[in-house]
Amino acid sequence: MPEFVWGGAETQFRYLVTYAESHRWNMDVIIEHRFKKEDVLLKKTRQKAKFINFYELDAGTGSGKVLQGVIRHILKSVLKKKYTICLINYLEDLVIAPYLRMLGIQVVYSERIDAAAIVESKEYQKCLSFCNCILANSEYGQRALEQLTGRKVGLIRNGKPVVPMLPGKEDRRINRILVPARIAPDKNQMLMLQFLKQYPEFDGKIVFAGVTGHRSYLGKLRQFVRKYRLNDKVEFLGHVEELQEEYQKADLVILPSFSEGTPNVILEAYAYGRPVIVSDIGPMEDIVSDVRLRFGVKNPDEIRACMQYVERMSVEDYQRLLKENRAYVMKNYRIEKMAEGFAKILRIC
Repeated sequence: MPEFVWGGAETQFRYLVTYAESHRWNMDVIIEHRFKKEDVLLKKTRQKAKFINFYELDAGTGSGKVLQGVIRHILKSVLKKKYTICLINYLEDLVIAPYLRMLGIQVVYSERIDAAAIVESKEYQKCLSFCNCILANSEYGQRALEQLTGRKVGLIRNGKPVVPMLPGKEDRRINRILVPARIAPDKNQMLMLQFLKQYPEFDGKIVFAGVTGHRSYLGKLRQFVRKYRLNDKVEFLGHVEELQEEYQKADLVILPSFSEGTPNVILEAYAYGRPVIVSDIGPMEDIVSDVRLRFGVKNPDEIRACMQYVERMSVEDYQRLLKENRAYVMKNYRIEKMAEGFAKILRIC
């Protein structure tokens, strides 16, 4: 993995690692450190682990250096132990698949949000052909990869811990909007600021919660806030380890991304009992089926229309929506189900 703590894919990987440790899997984990050099949670997890071995690379942002480090580690380890299967979770690591096969190691590729990128890249498609097994984490990704490869693609949905449903709010007006996502261009936070500029009558606040994945983009967002005097309506929280308090305060959760797999934050909002509206991109259709809760990735007007739809729902319809959303997550996105799916694949591939 590129990091142990970064975005949604890393969160899912941590759930898998925790399950693997508790079930005594014989597994080595390579953390490449593509984006940062230190990680407090990784250090604590590494110290407590008895069955899983962690290896950290000081890779930086250069993909070539990253891949050289991974291959070097594997070649050194081959002399001491025999790897049988390698699970790849990050798109750029897919290029090592041919080398792994040359070493007699089976390759499982677990797609997170990469289906569209693979469709557009001949290089990634060729590397994908070396994989013994291909997995997707959404029905959208599964369909796209099956159509592209002509192969059967497995589906392993994300896992989420069981959390309590938060108390509902009597006041249905939307005054506080939570946008929980890594700060980066593909997460499209700028659209939310454009919404504030276009609708000055909205007197609430938009709260951005997420690690800074792109410093220059964060600079553009802050510059926009200053230029249009939106300081009182915007808050940047940075990385928040536990978002329950923010979900509790939020009247609405919005995800305006250009690209996603199965967003953990939508599942969390569903489980906590908070309404969600999202950008109208392919993967979102699987978990936000009502088109009235989806908006165009470049259209602030449609955000406003979605908000009004939520505010104007009857009490009965609103409560039904929240209960059905939570039930959907509890049924389909359990951590045990996700981890057991990987366990089955890694044993039979």
